[in-house]
Amino acid sequence: MSKTYFTSDLHFSHKNIAKFCPQFRPFDNVEQMDEFLIRTWNETVTPEDTVYNLGDFSFAQDHKQIERVLSRLNGQHHLIYGNHDHVIRQHADFFRSQTKHDGHPLLSSIRPYLKLKLPEIKNTLVLFHYPIQEWDGCYQGWYHLYGHLHDRVAEIKGRALNVGFDLHGRFLTAQDVDKFLCGLPKISYFGEAGVKANSPEEAAELVFRKLAQLNQV
Repeated sequence: MSKTYFTSDLHFSHKNIAKFCPQFRPFDNVEQMDEFLIRTWNETVTPEDTVYNLGDFSFAQDHKQIERVLSRLNGQHHLIYGNHDHVIRQHADFFRSQTKHDGHPLLSSIRPYLKLKLPEIKNTLVLFHYPIQEWDGCYQGWYHLYGHLHDRVAEIKGRALNVGFDLHGRFLTAQDVDKFLCGLPKISYFGEAGVKANSPEEAAELVFRKLAQLNQV
């Protein structure tokens, strides 16, 4: 039976990522790291499986170098753009049109944002590279999956999860996501006190104060 996986921030061809996030990247050079990531992907994902990758796939500046990696990866591969995916963005038609060894396109889809319903879990997922404080359906309990933060968890309330490889050391299944998030409460629309002011001047003062408090300045 086919499975659905989620990951983010693999950072192929990034020479310094192992220095920043060493816990699941114990390698001396980028070639070893890339081979490890390819092997980990293919030991997990079969040609019948689907992967939703939430961005920052590769630091390579040559789209043919990115193609060489993508061509070796099993399964349907859907990419949500990250801030380091500009080469893929520039050559999006190429990556969607080229077929790899298992018959799937190098990238089955490429987009900045996705709302997704899966048969494996009874919920809707909102996929975006960056963590969002409030997302579509958050008040109904929809799940928000993000990346970007590598081994950190965003300090946001609600059913939101960083699916990054540097946090988990593996690819997450839909069931993994459900297990992390299903017990968390929905966001309450009026759950936090708003700024209450009697004039625009007072509102400005309170906003300045709130921003300073949030940023500890």
